[in-house]
Amino acid sequence: MTDAGGLRGERSRGDSDATEGGATADSVGATATEGATDGDDDDTGGPAWFSRALAASGAFTGALAVGTVALAFTSAGRSPGSIVLGLVGPLCAVAAYGVVLVWVERTRPPIRHHSRLAGWLVVGVIPLVVGAVVMQAYSAAVGALGSFSPAAAGGWACGGVVFGAAVGIGDVRVRIRTAEAEEATARYERLVEVLTVLNRVLRHDVRNDLTVIAGYLDRARREGDADIAEYLDGIEARAERIERLSDHARLAENAVLGDDAVEGTTDLMLVAERVVGTIARDFPAASVSVHAEVDDAQALVPGHDLLESALHNVVENAVEHAGHEAPTVDVTVRMRPADAVDGPRPRLAGGMAADSVVEVVVADDGPGFPERERAVLEEGGEDALESSSGMGLWVVHWIVDAVGGVTTVEDRAGGGSVVTLRFPRVDG
Repeated sequence: MTDAGGLRGERSRGDSDATEGGATADSVGATATEGATDGDDDDTGGPAWFSRALAASGAFTGALAVGTVALAFTSAGRSPGSIVLGLVGPLCAVAAYGVVLVWVERTRPPIRHHSRLAGWLVVGVIPLVVGAVVMQAYSAAVGALGSFSPAAAGGWACGGVVFGAAVGIGDVRVRIRTAEAEEATARYERLVEVLTVLNRVLRHDVRNDLTVIAGYLDRARREGDADIAEYLDGIEARAERIERLSDHARLAENAVLGDDAVEGTTDLMLVAERVVGTIARDFPAASVSVHAEVDDAQALVPGHDLLESALHNVVENAVEHAGHEAPTVDVTVRMRPADAVDGPRPRLAGGMAADSVVEVVVADDGPGFPERERAVLEEGGEDALESSSGMGLWVVHWIVDAVGGVTTVEDRAGGGSVVTLRFPRVDG
């Protein structure tokens, strides 16, 4: 069996921790589901999004508005200012209640949040009414106000409805987003558990079975008929492909979940030289060379213990899919100013743009990249990955992306393709 793609940088993970994390995620998800359905049965005979709580707060707002208007024209202490306040306040309160209804109809929050919205519409009145009473009492005590104006207090109370509507909508939005974040966290933890379990199965059970298959193949070659040698070769090729898929699954787990893998710096020139040496040894018929267009200590990029595996996969892919027995692959390491780069540019940690970039350019003389494999290498994502055959390229994308790099694929003049791994350069 071949090693197939640089089995470097493997880090052990606790299977028991993953299982416990998955159990926790399931319990969180169950709680979120129960909460989402709690209180949904609140039929008022109106629209599906309307509830008794909103109806009650609407009745309260309407009564407050009508009462304030009545006080504005009937109270003994009325004045032009109190009348204006007694008319504007109710209009603002009704408008605020209408905004709440429109927001609820558009966003459709769970019914259990309607009581919170209705409560804020009522509770918001209290501080403004108290403030209006205190202000008028103080003004009367110092002689600035002749008498208490109930209409003015009612106008301030209507303003409290506006205040309560704004606070209530903000409060419910925060709670909805918090619940969505908790659900996303629970889903992430479940995905981590699934990925860890699948990787463990591939790494242990499948590889153990492949070892047994290899033993049977060796025995069949020694004892079997020469006519079946072709079939045995086909079985071995398929077994090696499964083994490679197992390796890629491990690399995928480390690339996506291995946040602690990014540390220090890596000299890409040294990495390229090691990869080319390994490929030249494994594929003696191929012509694989490396060229440097950087000075010493200029090819430093953010360190990642899987960068060598990523470059190994790209170069090995170029050799294996060349379509002829003596492929030629040229690997060039070079440095360029960031402003000279067309297209997406690599970024340093924290999203800061790099002043210069280090590129590893892999040029081959093969048939070129199919469109779907270009999408896997440049974009990643599950939509681009149509089959397990592109998993190695998918892993390359995520390893490069983990250190702020980008990957591009172009056609080579005269035939073949050019894969460029572009990284942000860092100082030593």
